[in-house]
Amino acid sequence: MKSGRHRVFIVEDMAFTRMELEAQLTDAGFDIAGSEATAEKAWELLKLKPSVDIVLIDINLAGDKDGIWLAKKIRKYLSLAIVYLTAFGDEETIAKVQDTLPNGFLMKPFNDPTLINTLMIAIRSFNARFKLTQELVSRESSISLKEGSKYIRIDLDDIYYINSDGNYLLIHTSSKKHVVRMKMSQIKEMLPQLNFLKVHRRFLINIKYVKSMEKETLIIGNDTIPISSTYKKRLKEIFQNSVHKHS
Repeated sequence: MKSGRHRVFIVEDMAFTRMELEAQLTDAGFDIAGSEATAEKAWELLKLKPSVDIVLIDINLAGDKDGIWLAKKIRKYLSLAIVYLTAFGDEETIAKVQDTLPNGFLMKPFNDPTLINTLMIAIRSFNARFKLTQELVSRESSISLKEGSKYIRIDLDDIYYINSDGNYLLIHTSSKKHVVRMKMSQIKEMLPQLNFLKVHRRFLINIKYVKSMEKETLIIGNDTIPISSTYKKRLKEIFQNSVHKHS
């Protein structure tokens, strides 16, 4: 991916409109991260594309699930900007999308400048809000969790990595291992993403404790952590940036 280019994923069930959007956005300097006609297929791909910046979603999609269903999935599990496409601007449609906190809304038909300006404003506003949220989260030095029948506080800086084991999470710290009953997606929302990174569907790491990185694994302390191909590119970018900063 070229530096400075935003990656957009398009979800539009009309093939001609989808191709037109791809052409317009490519000409405007965007990278097309992918495009799909149905919400279900789009969701399966988006889960595997951590480098997407923004998703352009038609509200009324063919199939069992509409664009609002997809947006709710994104809001629950991913950190991406969302812009809706629709040919209907009635109050009922607008009311339906509000719960997903869209970053933009485009009425069909629209021209190139409107499309590009809407996406750029959406990306900037989302990034600004995300940065503020992360700054607020990072000010917290610890998290409170329930371990068995008691509540405990764990210093964020003390966490080496977390891995899921069925319905439980194993939180590895410098002194011991805590076992809590919760999902990986839940604890991920509690941690500052500037410091913690998912590297595998079962592993979340504190970046500062990584000793070395190989093709399929990385080392934290004396433990070897697997790296999924889904997250490998993002992890490599982080390490390259870290090397450049200190060189």
